[in-house]
Amino acid sequence: MKSASNSPPGSERSSHPDTLAAGRIELPVAMLPQPDDTTCGPTCLHAVYGYYGMHFDLKQVIQDVAVLEQGGTLAVMLGIDALKRGMRAHIYTYNLRIFDPSWSKLSRAALMDKLHSQLEFKTSAKVDAASKAYIDFLDRGGEIRFAELNPALLRSYLRKRIPILTGLSATYLYNCMREYTGPNNQSVFDDLRGEPEGHFVVLAGLDEQLKQVIVADPYKENPISGDHYYRVDIRRLVHSILLGILTYDANLLVLQPHTEK
Repeated sequence: MKSASNSPPGSERSSHPDTLAAGRIELPVAMLPQPDDTTCGPTCLHAVYGYYGMHFDLKQVIQDVAVLEQGGTLAVMLGIDALKRGMRAHIYTYNLRIFDPSWSKLSRAALMDKLHSQLEFKTSAKVDAASKAYIDFLDRGGEIRFAELNPALLRSYLRKRIPILTGLSATYLYNCMREYTGPNNQSVFDDLRGEPEGHFVVLAGLDEQLKQVIVADPYKENPISGDHYYRVDIRRLVHSILLGILTYDANLLVLQPHTEK
């Protein structure tokens, strides 16, 4: 997917740093460049694995993560890969294309039943793939959570030094032209032919004084910084995540080793 002077210092450190200043936290999430425009998700997943000391070859992670027929992947498919590797995973979803708000209090079994039942009425290939992936995710022990997306929710994890993998709208986050996929899975910016583009990034820190979140982005050539790391106003980030509904994103994927509580 898809220069400023805002890249966080010490981004290559391999150990957890102390809070650098009052209200400022930077997590050592080492982000590699995504190989092409459809592998942002596995590249982010690889970075989160590395943060927790789980070191895998990026090519292997890309190979292991399920993909959609039209290319790319979904956060739930990243979560399934993490569950297979013995991690705990939960997803905060804001995707009304898949989840009805009335399902928020359902048990795991009832939620799986709803996901299965709606396939009788919705024939979209993407709805089918997403719903089946969520059923698999839940069956493997993953959790779906429903909570208001606001700065407080993001802070609650970052303050505990837990990175957040999120699917959002790159078009809104970058404030750039819409895109279409050209040859070799490369995105082409085109304000007329293009469509809103989804993307995955990792939220890797917090500056509470400036009300900014530090983003680790696998797309190094992004128009915000031309680097893997930059800061974004926390409100703009929230809006970018919610607008991810246009591309079946709009979610937070939180991963932790089973040993962490």
